[in-house]
Amino acid sequence: HLPMFTVVTDLGSAHRTWFAPGMEKMFVGSKQIFKLARERRIPEEKLVLIGLPIRHDFSVESEKLGDRMSKEGKEYQRQVRTKLGLPAVDRKTLLVMGGGEGVGSLSDIVDALYIELAKQGIDAVVMVVCGRNEELKKSLEQRNWADVFQKRSASKTKKMTRGLFSAANMIPNLSGCGDEIPITAGCIEAGGSFRSLRKILSSGSLRTNDSAMFIPSPTHKHKIEDEKKEEKQITNTKPRASVVGEENKKPLGPVLTEGSPVHAEVEAGESSDSGVASIDANGAVAVVPLGFVKNMAEYMVASDVLISKAGPGTISEAAALSLPVMLTSFLPGQEEGNVDYVVEGGFGAYCQDTDPQAIAEEVALWLNDEEKLTAMSLAAKQAGAPHAARDIVKQIGDSTLKWKELNEGHASLPNDYGEKEEREDRSRIYAAEEDIADYIAGKKLPVNTDAKSVSSS
Repeated sequence: HLPMFTVVTDLGSAHRTWFAPGMEKMFVGSKQIFKLARERRIPEEKLVLIGLPIRHDFSVESEKLGDRMSKEGKEYQRQVRTKLGLPAVDRKTLLVMGGGEGVGSLSDIVDALYIELAKQGIDAVVMVVCGRNEELKKSLEQRNWADVFQKRSASKTKKMTRGLFSAANMIPNLSGCGDEIPITAGCIEAGGSFRSLRKILSSGSLRTNDSAMFIPSPTHKHKIEDEKKEEKQITNTKPRASVVGEENKKPLGPVLTEGSPVHAEVEAGESSDSGVASIDANGAVAVVPLGFVKNMAEYMVASDVLISKAGPGTISEAAALSLPVMLTSFLPGQEEGNVDYVVEGGFGAYCQDTDPQAIAEEVALWLNDEEKLTAMSLAAKQAGAPHAARDIVKQIGDSTLKWKELNEGHASLPNDYGEKEEREDRSRIYAAEEDIADYIAGKKLPVNTDAKSVSSS
């Protein structure tokens, strides 16, 4: 007998092919998948809720970090930031990534983060993992961030109603709604006003009966007041722009020391090289473009917030290090449920990458709220399973050794083996093996053979 094991690597939703019968144990990474497996008639005694297997580095760093928000945790975080050569060890630090190929709207997201953090006076370091996307990395290294801030801040930005989707024309036939407007862009997080929209989010489509898609619109008077407040906030700020890059072709100021960030001071009323009138900003923001990163665990330790797509591995790695997560995209189907997993778990939110400004505003809100960051970090820690890979391998190894002894005649069947369903599984597998043997020997495949059973065995 050769025991089979299944390790489900999805967190919130999973395709039915994961739940094929015949395995000895099925390891799952979340309560959502455990429940789904039971609905697919996988016996409870075969299920092991254990977490997703991730690299050993995260287990090591998790032990060293401990409680991220504790005094000891913060001290270790500063040590890691120093080791990584970051331009500052006491600033809020963001990690922006989009996979090994640097996919996604990373450039626009980084621009929006830089502007919002500078505008709100949040001193920060923004690390950007570009992966193998050398063009993006070079672009960020050469970008004149003072110009980025001036151009975006000086131009009048069209106000958006923030919610689920980024374009109002995605919602057809919206007549008879009175003074209501569709939610067009923005964020979804646990306990917020968009809690009822999670299933709409995961479905990836809109239905005509989704009445929850509407919220009362602000009056024209309120719009004008909000715009005036924003304009006043912009004109009362002072800029400090920082850029970090190996090949910075357009420095904003002198390099202080080798490897240190480039700083530029822009006084109110000055003009940049582009001729756009300067508008002040309070925050000192350093952008650190990175290539393909192999020591991701250390970069996550150094970060206060992760901004990424909804990959199950990345989410599990962040949770293992109690790191809050801002999700910006997901692959329809396999990654849809991962958004629900993070949002319902209370350690992150979802904002579409088509609305970078919403992402930046939400992240800035977190950075200004230490209590919220602490709560999300604790929730992430509860969801994390840094030792899952070790524990899965141990259980598989122990079971395999027992079966090896049994197959060699040195042991008897385990006490918990022999239930009716187990016996039926064995009978089905053995029958399928006989059918395959007959087919290989040139005999005609029996008419009543279950093709699915043959394929499974």
